[in-house]
Amino acid sequence: MAGKNKPVIRLDYASLGGAGTPDAEIDRALVKKAKGLFGRQAREEILQLVDHNLRIVAAEVANREVNPELLYKIGQEAMLEAIKAYKIKQEEGFREFAVAFARQSMFLAKNKMSQESAPPAPPPIRKDQLGSE
Repeated sequence: MAGKNKPVIRLDYASLGGAGTPDAEIDRALVKKAKGLFGRQAREEILQLVDHNLRIVAAEVANREVNPELLYKIGQEAMLEAIKAYKIKQEEGFREFAVAFARQSMFLAKNKMSQESAPPAPPPIRKDQLGSE
């Protein structure tokens, strides 16, 4: 499989749509609100703002090996975890932090799915099984 040339899928990022510009920074006040106990609406708003990025990352990570929709769902869950893990005072912007966090979660999930679906390797052939005397 390593030697085969896979067909390249080109993504038209502009046609994927999305709210606002996909690289616009997410306001730290919104992230701070989302971290709170009653921040459900803020968390939903953040998910809407990064939806475009998550879909693109899911398609890129899937690489025709797993279902991108599954990775997208994992990315959404990772986004919620990123909200909890993000430190408001850190220099890195939230979007950059959260998309990297989601990408890592998607790669881990893809690797796990690939390992689960791979058939077990046959046992090695011993010399006495080769038939040579």
